Amino acid sequence: MNAQTQNPILDDTHVLDTRDMVVVHNAFRGEFGLAAALVRGVAAGDETRAGVVATHLDLLLSLLHHHHEGEDRLLWPTLLERAPGEVDELVATMEAQHHGIHHIIDAVEVVMPFWQATADAAARGELATLLDELQRALVEHLEAEEHDLLPLAAQKLTDEEWHRLGEEGVGGVPKKLLPLVFGMLMYRGDPEVIAGMLSHAPLLPRLVMPFAAPRSYARYAKRIHGTATP
Repeated sequence: MNAQTQNPILDDTHVLDTRDMVVVHNAFRGEFGLAAALVRGVAAGDETRAGVVATHLDLLLSLLHHHHEGEDRLLWPTLLERAPGEVDELVATMEAQHHGIHHIIDAVEVVMPFWQATADAAARGELATLLDELQRALVEHLEAEEHDLLPLAAQKLTDEEWHRLGEEGVGGVPKKLLPLVFGMLMYRGDPEVIAGMLSHAPLLPRLVMPFAAPRSYARYAKRIHGTATP
């Protein structure tokens, strides 16, 4: 990071719009909030359905991992450089919560392959319990981040830095999954914020996504949740 990035000239009235982060958080809250029930709803021995649900969980965990990785690389270090002493304790809390969440994910990733392959009833119960634990830890973290950290980020980061964080998030999604993932965001997202997120995209995605993304997510939700409006 160069000196200009470390010490940008920010006007006292400069405040970023960080609501796009809340859109991402709402998608995580919604999807992970349904995860344990999805697992519990798979009948013992139904390996086909276990495979469908496990593939869905793999997608969610991958998205969450990439989201946290972007924060670890681009958000926490910038805040620590920009506001030394002011954010140290808060960033330490955020990092500790990330570690706690990924400790649970590690346990999920031990149990899930066996359950996916066998649809074993005992493994189903263990996996569902872990997903309940993950949801509680994740909600606690997201709420703390929104309440305590995003207001600071809105004051301390430049527009360029914030947009880079968003671009990193999009860059971590395979292109073939972009309509699905963006549809997931749109389903629970503020339409005004969604429009702002799309305004930074190239022309073709800006034109296509408002129509393709909701349809892609509706088809996916029907297969995973049994309804296009989970």
